Amino acid sequence: MNPASLLQEKNTTASAGWLAQLTLGFAQNNSPSPISRSRIKYSRHIGPLRVQRPFYPEGNLAHIYILHPPGGVVGGDQLQITLEVTDKAQVLCTTPGSGKFYLSAGEWASLQQTFCVKAGASLEWLPQENILFAGARLRVRTRIELEDDAVFIGWDVSCLGRPASHERFEHGAFDSRLSFYHNQTLLLVESQRVLDRKTLSAAAGLRDHPIQATLLAFPCNEDHLETVREYLTKNGASTPLGVTLIDGLLVVRGLGNNSESLKRKLTEIWRILRPKLLDRTAVPPRIWAT
Repeated sequence: MNPASLLQEKNTTASAGWLAQLTLGFAQNNSPSPISRSRIKYSRHIGPLRVQRPFYPEGNLAHIYILHPPGGVVGGDQLQITLEVTDKAQVLCTTPGSGKFYLSAGEWASLQQTFCVKAGASLEWLPQENILFAGARLRVRTRIELEDDAVFIGWDVSCLGRPASHERFEHGAFDSRLSFYHNQTLLLVESQRVLDRKTLSAAAGLRDHPIQATLLAFPCNEDHLETVREYLTKNGASTPLGVTLIDGLLVVRGLGNNSESLKRKLTEIWRILRPKLLDRTAVPPRIWAT
């Protein structure tokens, strides 16, 4: 399937605004000189989405920083990111800063993300959090497709409002759906809709936590599940976190009031899982230290 075709879901609400599109393909360069590395095979972009050159702080695995120079998104803007990892490439993608979605006059902003990982390849998707200012209207669609023994570790962190500024998400809307496939078999669909303030406090909603996070890892087994459970039992008491295993897909979900604290927990889980799934110790992207 052509990954570009996965971005054709019609958005009937976001009819005007700034279109930003980034499509990246990765492959392993098997040339013996100077070193076999995972490289960008192709890169196409429209509007204000860019990618820096790959960094190689741990040998052949490529660290990629995705940039959005405007720094913020308003109603009607559309962001589309497509990543295809093939030919045994190993890629880690992150962002230098949080995504900011501002007050909308009525139009929805949209974020579409499509990740395709072929057999023998791996993708780590570790972006900074998305912050929705009060009054923002954001629709997110994420589709992850893995083939055979492909490896995926990734997270998503969303902050509704700005708790550090005592701004509650009293008005606005958030509509998110994530789909995870392995060999074209659907393993997980997660949907969330926050359309009014009641959802913020509901027991089946956010329970007055403005920040929510999901971490996914594949392929995992009961040993991975028990290892993460042991970590959460010892370190997760102050933050509502839970972990489940669904057909080889490890799902960690969490709520919080402080994005940095929640991200530290996710990072520690990544540190635990990475050596088991990729046979590599965790090497944090350098941009996280700036």
